Amino acid sequence: MHHRPTAPHTTSGHPTIRLVDPATEEAFAEVVNHTPAQCDSAVKASAAAQRVWAALPGETRSTLIWKWGELVESHHEEIAALDVRCTGKNRPDALVETRRAARHARYWAGRADKLFGQQLADVPGRLSYSVLEPLGVYVVVLPWNAPAHAFMARVTPALACGNAVVVKPSELSPLSAVRLAELAEEAGIPAGVIQVVTGDGATGAALSAHPGVAGVSFTGSVPTGRAVAHAAADTFKKLTLEMGGKSPIVVFDDADLDSAARAAVLGVLVNAGQICAASSRLIVHADIAGEFVDEVRARMTRVTVGNPTTKGTMVGPLVSRGQYDKVLDMLREAQADGARALTGGGAHEPQAPGFYVQPTLLDRVRPDMRIAREEVFGPVLTVQTFTTETEAAELANTGELGLSSYVWTRDMGRMIRMTQAIEAGVVHGNTPLVMDSALPFGGFKESGLGGAYGEDAVAGCTRTKRVTLRVADGPLASPWPGI
Repeated sequence: MHHRPTAPHTTSGHPTIRLVDPATEEAFAEVVNHTPAQCDSAVKASAAAQRVWAALPGETRSTLIWKWGELVESHHEEIAALDVRCTGKNRPDALVETRRAARHARYWAGRADKLFGQQLADVPGRLSYSVLEPLGVYVVVLPWNAPAHAFMARVTPALACGNAVVVKPSELSPLSAVRLAELAEEAGIPAGVIQVVTGDGATGAALSAHPGVAGVSFTGSVPTGRAVAHAAADTFKKLTLEMGGKSPIVVFDDADLDSAARAAVLGVLVNAGQICAASSRLIVHADIAGEFVDEVRARMTRVTVGNPTTKGTMVGPLVSRGQYDKVLDMLREAQADGARALTGGGAHEPQAPGFYVQPTLLDRVRPDMRIAREEVFGPVLTVQTFTTETEAAELANTGELGLSSYVWTRDMGRMIRMTQAIEAGVVHGNTPLVMDSALPFGGFKESGLGGAYGEDAVAGCTRTKRVTLRVADGPLASPWPGI
């Protein structure tokens, strides 16, 4: 049930959502805002298609997913252009993401015929083993910040495990999802196995609550993730939730400071900071804070902000007027509360069209400030200092989010102690963000539940069935005489 977008202001008998280019603020297309009744039809069609898909040999599913990945690779420039238009992301970044999207298909194609259970220890005379079965209809609710990459990362493991997938892309960036589903059909994946249902939050809620859905993968904000969990609870759906992040980058005085400064800038400015694992809190040792923060500030001032399709642009606009207003409001509040903008601090060329925010570095930030505790999802880096390892860990663990984290030190004993102390699902040591199909990625605390990568993805997309067979000869013994 995917629909090609239409030009603005057309009518097709369905309620629609208008898409706005964040670089120009111009409307350029509309997509259908699917109703609960249409969601119900999609789920029923998926249930029928899933039975066909699951009955195929694993090798056949593997071949089809691989073909899909090759088509995504060959069309990655086209798909990237759709994401740039919808989100304002830098074109080179979008090209990297769409090629990584194809990698997800290749990885999970290799797993489709390798989903094994276990032979289990048991008493003599019995054979017990487990098998992994698909859940059935699996719903994927996507974020807007990396649409094509997230689509392939979430959909391919569910497909490899034998599920049919209904995808609800963000209403801000649905176009690559529609195209990816078309390419799946072109690869030979049976009709109905992947469906794209465009719409707003009500569409996502209808799918999450649908009794015919057995599992939901959601990526987005904590409040929406909580609502998804409540909607899924009545029918005990299996959930994978990836929600907000407020990731610390902890820099000790013995670190490779040149690399750490580069990582600090890249970690918060790639995709204009609109990444759940963005390293948005710089926690730096007091002995080097002045020099290090100065270096980070200097590098941030050299970052080019502009139209995402212009060669040389490093940071594009934020995705929407709502996100733009939210980030600017947080910056105004922080500065009114005592934070100081060492660079940036507001809108980039506010009189010009587009949702552009200056790369911003804030110091004099207290742990109780909203800017220090809540996810900004914009190009904003806050600075705090520490003097002891214990204090560094305490600052890193401030707040209710715990997705990713970053530690820079040459002392491997200290590095290991910090990995043990930090309350986050991922700890990076002396490196910026690393993502791969095989690497677990999930959050602690309010940042998430379960994981969408590696073996965690298999667990989230399957159910385990245990089988016990009595193989002994002779009559069944009874503990009750005469029975």
